[in-house]
Amino acid sequence: MKVKYVVLGAVLLILALIGGFWLMLDREREQFEREKEELAQLQKEAMQEELDNLSDEYEHQYNKLTLNGRETSFNLTNDSLIRQLNGERAKVDRLLEELNQVKTTNAARIAQLSREVGTLRKVLKTYVVQIDSLHAANQRLREENKAVKADFQRATSEVRQLASQRSELADKVTLAAKLDATAIHVAALDKKGKATKKIGRVETLQVSFRVAKNITAEVGVKTFYARLVMPNDEVMLKAGAGNFSFEGKSIPFSMRREVEYNGEETPIVMYWNVEEALQPGAYRLMLFESGNLIGSHTFSL
Repeated sequence: MKVKYVVLGAVLLILALIGGFWLMLDREREQFEREKEELAQLQKEAMQEELDNLSDEYEHQYNKLTLNGRETSFNLTNDSLIRQLNGERAKVDRLLEELNQVKTTNAARIAQLSREVGTLRKVLKTYVVQIDSLHAANQRLREENKAVKADFQRATSEVRQLASQRSELADKVTLAAKLDATAIHVAALDKKGKATKKIGRVETLQVSFRVAKNITAEVGVKTFYARLVMPNDEVMLKAGAGNFSFEGKSIPFSMRREVEYNGEETPIVMYWNVEEALQPGAYRLMLFESGNLIGSHTFSL
């Protein structure tokens, strides 16, 4: 009988130990589940922070390519890179949305999402390298473009300066080549060819002058024009008188004479046969050649 009680007590003790063991296992299992969920929650929060950072970085890289979304800073061949960036940003947004919805008890899916985040991180690094390389190349191109523009502006300035110098030189040569009439004299002659001071006896006006020596002027036949202007400002003209060009206008002349000019001092004489009634007063004589006024003289009758 005593042995029976001992056996019964031993059985009860074993049952109590087994019950306590299972209770301990349940508590440890519950503790393990809580810790696993806490770890999953921490992992979710870490991934969410990393996804936020990835989203910001993708946005930053996108802005580097598009000048803050206003204007593309590179050529059209980089549009595909911009599209790829937008695609990766969409993946980040999708993972953020799914991460917010997944339960902490779904450890397998959280682990899978973590791997996808890692992949996005690696992909981003490749884009950063490409975009930085593009920026470096673009910076070099901008510097080269500045240098080319500076060289072009400098060359343009030199060309303009040379053109201005050539123009000034041409003007100087033109001015130097201009003939000059000196020793201008007008004599009033009677019908015998003698000088007279009586206006009523004047039959001819003799115009004489010398073309000064000019080694710059082109030699050859030169046409000299004379204009005689009476005191009333009327030009003395013959019927059918021709015109010549002066300062962009066509004006009539009183007399014309063609002379062979060889660069040396050359005397020239012209005669005006008086057919009109001469007026007493101051007369003006103007001499022209190649569209230039080469001399003038005032005389009185």
